[in-house]
Amino acid sequence: MRFELAGSLIRPEPLVLRFDANQTFDTLKYVDLGYTHFDIICIGGGGGAGGGIDTANTGTLVRSYGGAGGGGGYHRVRGLLSALPALCNVIVGAGGAPGTDHASNPALTTNGGDGGSSSFQTNICRASGGEGGKRVQQNSLTVSSQANGGAGGAGNRTVVGGGGAGGVAGTPTATGPGTPGTAGTDGTFINNVGKGGGGGAGGVGKYGGVMCSAAGAGGRGAYNPGDTSVYGPGEVSSNDPNTGASYTKPGGASGAKASPLNGLPTIFGQSFGGTGKPGVVIVRLTVE
Repeated sequence: MRFELAGSLIRPEPLVLRFDANQTFDTLKYVDLGYTHFDIICIGGGGGAGGGIDTANTGTLVRSYGGAGGGGGYHRVRGLLSALPALCNVIVGAGGAPGTDHASNPALTTNGGDGGSSSFQTNICRASGGEGGKRVQQNSLTVSSQANGGAGGAGNRTVVGGGGAGGVAGTPTATGPGTPGTAGTDGTFINNVGKGGGGGAGGVGKYGGVMCSAAGAGGRGAYNPGDTSVYGPGEVSSNDPNTGASYTKPGGASGAKASPLNGLPTIFGQSFGGTGKPGVVIVRLTVE
């Protein structure tokens, strides 16, 4: 009598899969390859900056920035591969688009787009996107623009926001410095749930280099001083390269890293540069 052993006796090495676009995860394919456990990280997309007023060096010479978007949230989940559905939908959150600027009319500016949520089979692992920054609602050197930053996203949810609060716009004065806008709040990282930072509030300047009201910095994403493995630093407010006005451009918020699974320092879900950065889904498969 002869006995035959089905399957491979070779123990497969850990496998890390990175999803940058929507796909389907074939669970049975990896079970057949001998993998037994999964470890998943989802990071949501960052929000876009709100639209502002840019007179382009004419008329009142005002350059008023919309608030920066919030950073994407973070979620990590581990378990048995055999417990997953045969096919799992993987959704990767897109970054939010920046809002529309206008030369003079605040009513024609728009809020920044919200970052999309990222998920692995929706109810297994998920992280919401950062909220878009608020548009400029007043074109004035004496009244607040109301260009607040967007809230950060949060892990274990798909509804936008839930993370660090966005900064609040200050009140400008024609000759500066006015009341500065506040920074976005840092997002926390507790028990495998991370929150994105809040976006900084928009500032106001004038062509010719006059700072009428300073902008706020962006919040840190998924921050825990005792565990910085997934933390992403926020962006500071900066000078306007067009007007020369100091610190009127708001700082974007940060999302998070997937370092526990991929060992890399890449940060996903930021809101830097006005346009929200996309999120990601990382899956690590092992034999245990």
